Amino acid sequence: MYKKKLSRLLLSGITVVLSLFPLAPVNSVTFQPKGSPQRTSGGASRGICIQERASSQSATGGARSQVAALIPATDGEIAAAAYPTILVQIPESQPLKAEFSLWDENSNGIYQTTLTLTGIPGIVSFTLPDTAPALETGKRYKWTVAVICDPKEPLRNVVVEGWLERKELSSALKSEINSAEPLQKVELYAKNGYWYETVATLAELKRSRPQDRTISAEWQQLLQSVGLSEFGQTPIVNCCQAQNN
Repeated sequence: MYKKKLSRLLLSGITVVLSLFPLAPVNSVTFQPKGSPQRTSGGASRGICIQERASSQSATGGARSQVAALIPATDGEIAAAAYPTILVQIPESQPLKAEFSLWDENSNGIYQTTLTLTGIPGIVSFTLPDTAPALETGKRYKWTVAVICDPKEPLRNVVVEGWLERKELSSALKSEINSAEPLQKVELYAKNGYWYETVATLAELKRSRPQDRTISAEWQQLLQSVGLSEFGQTPIVNCCQAQNN
């Protein structure tokens, strides 16, 4: 009898403790890529000067010595915005310039701008400005970011690229996102397959709240879900001034 009463008291005590100190929520921002498989990794880059720059990095440089696009290894993820934001990692270097270009699926040039990089290493964002043509719903576009290593030798430039398709939010989803808390917005974008809004919104949260452990954990979880976990510790930095060409 005494043992039964003691067991009840212990269970009651555990229940009270759990109610006062609830378990931390499980990371919930994951992403299931919607595009077709294209490459073996999402952060591929090409160019010669990146190899030279990487060789000058310390042994701990690793992924941070790459120019890399923060996209899944697929051909054509979805964006909701008419003027989407694209994230690229730029390694430590002297200040350089980069060229952001956009084409339609028939390789017709739509927009191009030159950006002056600060030389500060980290993940930077390139947002298509409202002075550019708005992306059309249901159409696919190719974008590139070329870090200009030597203006006289374009083949030395480091280039990352990706494809996207614009798909508008439904009125119901748009209403839900507009009334959601910041991290809930990210979860809604991810759940509905909008990669560019998912990663850009969460990156801005991480940049503005660098000490928030929940956001940092969600950021790492998101990148891990699309095979980009090596960039989880890379800082998110302010970047560039665009120069319309």
